[in-house]
Amino acid sequence: MRSFKVLAAVAVAGLVSAGAAAASVPAHIAGGDAGPPLYPSIVNVRLVRTEAALQRAVEYVDTAQADKAIAQLTLARTQMRKAWTGAKYVIDTAPPPVAGSGAFGRASGNPVGASPYADQYTTAGGVLSLQHDVATTAIGLLDSASGTLQASLSSTIFAALNTRDTAIAYIHTKDVPAAPAGLARASGTPVAAGWGPTMQGALPQLDDEMQFVDGMLKAGVSSGVKKVLTAAEAQDLKSEKNINRFWPPLPAG
Repeated sequence: MRSFKVLAAVAVAGLVSAGAAAASVPAHIAGGDAGPPLYPSIVNVRLVRTEAALQRAVEYVDTAQADKAIAQLTLARTQMRKAWTGAKYVIDTAPPPVAGSGAFGRASGNPVGASPYADQYTTAGGVLSLQHDVATTAIGLLDSASGTLQASLSSTIFAALNTRDTAIAYIHTKDVPAAPAGLARASGTPVAAGWGPTMQGALPQLDDEMQFVDGMLKAGVSSGVKKVLTAAEAQDLKSEKNINRFWPPLPAG
């Protein structure tokens, strides 16, 4: 799991770090060498609360406190959905790009001289990463769970996948499809700018989830867990196809 505590020190005082996973944040989300972006509070508070709930859920599962783990998974799902609601507001109210400034002048994704807070692209990328964290955390707990805990983990996995599909579909309505030449969108915005890099940046997360599922299936799981994992993998594959269809990768060279 990723820790968002560095993004709002006051809001997340006391949050336990999620450890080495934080170091694996993709550069398009974390801002590369410049450090993590400063997400708008309308999203960041939800990111922090989701990650904290996930951390507690793991601890409760590991100490055989299923009821408490289920409560935290429910909280994580609620806050994850609110994170997307906040990101949607950021997307809807974002000002148009400044001509000639470049879409990614700051680590936050904002042009130099603009707000220090992450722009709509980086903010959405952070929420997509959160959805990935929720899905993979629940997947990782699924093989040792049973009964109501297993059902709650399944609900958590598909809440993450469904919320991501909702985000993909919504962002597509806010973007303009690529022109036939593949070099510029109908709006005149280059494919390399706008939503393309953000959405293509989600593909490694989908691949990671499918690799996780494949590994668990190969190791052997119960029939109930196999059914959940197989359905999750099929949904991931469909999401990946949609991203590549809506935001095709740039041609080589």
